[in-house]
Amino acid sequence: MRHYFIVLLAMAGLLWGCAGSKGLEHRTSAINVSEADHPENYTLVYSLPKTTLRVSVEATRIITRRGPYYQFAERYLGISDVPATNENSWRIDNVKIRSYQEADPDHYYMLKTNDRHVTNYFKLNAEGFILPANQKQLPELEGHVYRMEHEKGEPLYTDLSIHPSVVEETRTVMRMVRQDTAFVNVPVLQRQSVTRSTDAKAAEAADLIFELRSNRFRLLSGDLDLFPDGRALESIIDEFARLEREYLDLFTGKVFEKTHEFTFDYTPNPELIRGNIENHVIFRLSDTEGILPAGDESGRPVTLQLAKESKTDRMDRIQDVPSSRNSTPDRLFYRIPDVAGVSLTDGNNEIARSRILVSQYGKVISLPVNFLWE
Repeated sequence: MRHYFIVLLAMAGLLWGCAGSKGLEHRTSAINVSEADHPENYTLVYSLPKTTLRVSVEATRIITRRGPYYQFAERYLGISDVPATNENSWRIDNVKIRSYQEADPDHYYMLKTNDRHVTNYFKLNAEGFILPANQKQLPELEGHVYRMEHEKGEPLYTDLSIHPSVVEETRTVMRMVRQDTAFVNVPVLQRQSVTRSTDAKAAEAADLIFELRSNRFRLLSGDLDLFPDGRALESIIDEFARLEREYLDLFTGKVFEKTHEFTFDYTPNPELIRGNIENHVIFRLSDTEGILPAGDESGRPVTLQLAKESKTDRMDRIQDVPSSRNSTPDRLFYRIPDVAGVSLTDGNNEIARSRILVSQYGKVISLPVNFLWE
């Protein structure tokens, strides 16, 4: 009898619990954080995404340095139009326009619910904003790069001659010497250090170039008593070419190319759109100084233009105003992005073009809570 009574109590408790659970109404609401009167009553904070564009530019700096004997190139080697000044020039090799998502500070929402499953299955990414429907993850945020290499003060030309620039010379000079009662000119030998002229050193370098060419010709034509073969011949020819190149550089100069990477981020602003177009000077370009920040007016502006395609304008009828005063229960605010055509232009020259989804260009609507994780 006692066991029967315990079983009845257990069944009564179970029936009462089921009846209570049926009577419990699950309610979920989201409001903007700026309108939350009692934040402690809310269980979760999320935000809508905002799109930021990332423009990655790969540019090459071309450094031209004149040779120390440039003015004698045509006289001794017959080479004209060699660089007479030190110059810097730039060219853009590659441009990439990409996008990533970040939390929109104007669209943080607090979630109030009495259903624990909502908070358990509500999908947020690492930045704390709601994931789009049927999308598992958003693009990874890449490192920001803005690097400019500076030239080192090392000399470019060190092998100017095979002989010393300063030589000892013996000269005969006449010196007045008193003999008896008269002064006479007497020849005297005198040693002194003399710096050789640039003209003389250039002539010597030109002679070495022709001598290297002559020896290479004799080697290849077999006009030598000892003729190397195999790798030895290849190594000797390569060394002749290297030496000739070094001495030619004294006349023709040297050209270096260094590649640099620049990265610029820009967050589109719907309030700056005029006639569905938003323009922004993202960086400046100089033929001699290269890629410059947007605020440096020494270069010409490179403009990032966004043309909104207005594909979400038809959603105006269902667009929600995120407010606690008209929030619909069991629905969450969500953002449908719009498409923008993106172009990067240097004056009338288009550098790059792309089409990108821009979240803040779209409409904010509401969706059922369960829709986000089904």
